[in-house]
Amino acid sequence: MSALIKNTAAATLVAAMFFILACQYINPPPAEPPADADEIRPFVDVTQSALKGLKESWNIRPGVVIFDYDRDGDMDFYVSNAYEFGNWLYRNNGDGTFENVADDAGAALRQSHGTGVVACDINNDGYQDLYVGAQGSLTDRLDYRSIPEGEQNIDRLLLNKGDGAFTDITASAFGDAVNTRSAMSVTCADVDRDGWPDIYVGNLAEDDFRGMSVPFQNGQYNVLYRNNGNLTFTDISETSGVRGAQIWMRERDGAPVIYKDGATGDEYEGYDPNLRDLHDNRVGDPSGQTQAVTFFDYDSDGDSDLWVANDGDRLHVLRNDSAPGSVRFTDVARYIGIDQVGAWMGFAIGDYDGDADLDIFISNVGYHPRLLPAPDTPMPYCAYHERFAWGTCLHYLLRNDGAREVPGVGRVGAFHDVAPSTAVTPSPLMPPDSLDPANIHESQVVPTGLSAYDFAFGTTFFDYDNDGDQDLYWLGSTVDRGEAPGGEVFPAAGRMLRNVADGAFEDITVRARLLDIQRARYDKLDPQDPKRDTGIHRINPIFHENGKGLAHGDLNGDGYPDLIGTNSKGSLWEDSRQVSFSEAGGPIFVWMNPGGGNNWINLRLKGRMAIDGSGSNADGIGARVYLTAGGRRQVQEVRAGSSYLSMDSINLEFGLGQADEIDTIEVLWPSGRTQTLQNIAANQTLEITEPEE
Repeated sequence: MSALIKNTAAATLVAAMFFILACQYINPPPAEPPADADEIRPFVDVTQSALKGLKESWNIRPGVVIFDYDRDGDMDFYVSNAYEFGNWLYRNNGDGTFENVADDAGAALRQSHGTGVVACDINNDGYQDLYVGAQGSLTDRLDYRSIPEGEQNIDRLLLNKGDGAFTDITASAFGDAVNTRSAMSVTCADVDRDGWPDIYVGNLAEDDFRGMSVPFQNGQYNVLYRNNGNLTFTDISETSGVRGAQIWMRERDGAPVIYKDGATGDEYEGYDPNLRDLHDNRVGDPSGQTQAVTFFDYDSDGDSDLWVANDGDRLHVLRNDSAPGSVRFTDVARYIGIDQVGAWMGFAIGDYDGDADLDIFISNVGYHPRLLPAPDTPMPYCAYHERFAWGTCLHYLLRNDGAREVPGVGRVGAFHDVAPSTAVTPSPLMPPDSLDPANIHESQVVPTGLSAYDFAFGTTFFDYDNDGDQDLYWLGSTVDRGEAPGGEVFPAAGRMLRNVADGAFEDITVRARLLDIQRARYDKLDPQDPKRDTGIHRINPIFHENGKGLAHGDLNGDGYPDLIGTNSKGSLWEDSRQVSFSEAGGPIFVWMNPGGGNNWINLRLKGRMAIDGSGSNADGIGARVYLTAGGRRQVQEVRAGSSYLSMDSINLEFGLGQADEIDTIEVLWPSGRTQTLQNIAANQTLEITEPEE
């Protein structure tokens, strides 16, 4: 069998990767438009003024993290870039502008091809450090085993010195255990609750050997680094059970697709051990291709559990079963009933239905495969796997329904996918094609609710209007603009869904001016005829950028969270008549929230490890906060590493509506300590320090 299929027939097959859904969903009733539907205040694209000119990434997977790297009280941000271009560290000048200080700060990493980024304070000195993922050459036909020592494009750990500069401590921190695989997303948590944040890296595969139209997937193992508390880390991936399981790959009759190692006789499902690179070394590992990772205490037992989103493989939920001196995780996704094969891309965690527990949105391919027939040949792509009950291309919206006991397994979360029944009032200005049943292929099932929406990579829950409930934004696209042509395989330009009631949304993307489209002319759009003069106003998914990373944070300190989106390089869609295949950089968007009349509070947690070496980690990662104000109880959790390649600010941003005082703030610290504050004034950024034992 050929390792990679690149002929014309294969290209046609890739374009026709579509599926048959096993279950028919009932269309939910449309949500009633909110009374203030016309009062949406649009975001402002301040990229050129704030960054002093248009900024474009020449990376294929640019990540972004929002954090206060110099601890001066305002938010800065970091973006990963490609070889020689250098990563960007944008310092907030406090006047609406940002300055790239990466070279002076020692954070540019110009000899690295950056990917996912996370900021966490690994030494508990009060300053967030940077772990920057990397991937190797995209064209050398060499897997990670073949790269000579000293030439690997390894991940980097940058220690924040607290004086505005970073120092690279990769060699001393990891030694021979440094990650040489193709890193994607990265996340931090104190998995053993010893006060020191640990690091988990999700690895994908070398792009030279990624093929979604072949019946195997040579992924790469993931890595969990335990923090030793002395600026060194130990790789405990295998012993802790988190490096990655073998994938599912089945024939149409459900039988496993098996490959035998010609040298050892070992057999693998969906992994070809005989695939070799240019130096005749084995390619990849018998594991999935990980796109996103995050720590989230899904069962509310006080420790950080691990969620792993794989592309063309199962979703994994790894329950933290660690004990003092022993780190151990157990995969419980199967027992929750959510271990479906999908093209899982990103996580957003928030209480979307207002019941004071945390739900989770997981991005996927979306409705696009239903426009054509499903493929018949086994492949990692979700369009094929949907013929089985355990496959899906649709987004998940997992409602948290508490926890339950499973005999022989123990406590697991009770989550249910409610995306098909979650009502979304569509945008009349740019509705998804799936809402017209005539667009869905006759062999496919018409998707419903939130499931009917388009492709996504980066995603986040945030209260954009500070009314006290969680809104949802995502962006993403799978191919270069112009490749199909016009990037028409999965054309997607971002979606902003406003929470209009507990459990229902309204698509306000166009009115909120959050399209991932350069030169969108919102002022030229005719609301009565949105398809008129499309080439002028460009408000159409065919003009999409190549969306990847996404993060939210309050960049200007007005209490309203802002957004930063990244796009990868690629070919350009010129207009409705012509395609340009010349390479172009991917623009970064800085969308500033216009604010409003609602009240708010931003919370920054400080663990006692930064004070006296006791208690929780300095950033308070893993802490859960309940806030009661205006008759509403809200919940958020401090997480470092939030979605695809990227990380939201660790400050917790709560919208309060018209409440001008907070009744109570309850903090459950990772150390087990609890804290309650009462009668707190609104409209401030409040630092909460962990109490002494």
